[in-house]
Amino acid sequence: MELLKNYARGFVKNVKNAHWRGLTEAACVFPCPGCREGLSEQGWNCFCDECLGRILRITGPHCPGCGGPQDGILAYCSKCMRIGVRPWRDAYAVMELDPFGLELVHRYKYGGQVELARAFAALGAELIRRSGAEFDVIAPVPLHWTRYCTRGFNQAHLFCLLLGRELGIPVRRLLVRRRATRRQARLNREQRLNNLTDAFALRRGAAVVGRKILLVDDVLTTGATLTEACRPLTGAEVSIMVIGRR
Repeated sequence: MELLKNYARGFVKNVKNAHWRGLTEAACVFPCPGCREGLSEQGWNCFCDECLGRILRITGPHCPGCGGPQDGILAYCSKCMRIGVRPWRDAYAVMELDPFGLELVHRYKYGGQVELARAFAALGAELIRRSGAEFDVIAPVPLHWTRYCTRGFNQAHLFCLLLGRELGIPVRRLLVRRRATRRQARLNREQRLNNLTDAFALRRGAAVVGRKILLVDDVLTTGATLTEACRPLTGAEVSIMVIGRR
């Protein structure tokens, strides 16, 4: 049964015609990727109402530094005020990483549950539409090839592809990762920044000057990765989006 579901998921992913895609999705009913039991009213690989109720979505006024909710009278949240100036114009986060949100991201990133990408993308697209922001291109933060071989996919790029499809915005790989780096999870902010120095470069032939770019990663903790990834995008107006914000 699981093999049949995987074949069906692959088939649906490659259906280009909207009419046939809708019919295929209606025929291939899959449970919610969050609880794996409930059925979503929004269609294939979207969260059911119960899981949507558990996710700490950021729907009100948000901090342009991290995408999290504002927690005072200033636009920037108290955490971003401590960190300082960010190199991007605005930030969007699909959800806060409470235990349930962290579980979802870990299942997506490390557990091979790639169907969560569409559920995250549907929420991310809704967030962008509600903001009224417009972008010329969406770009993922790249993985080094050694990390890609170990994990088997780039979680930011997959999220980007489905987000771009939802919004009708082209997705481009504007950046390359020039060197492998240590995992960021156990490093402090200063160590994270030093770890990522000169890790990213502009892909040869990529045109960014004057463009409005939505730079996408999976998680924002201190913002060190996205800060370094912004450096090669000189001359562009960059905003960021992440699935989860700590």
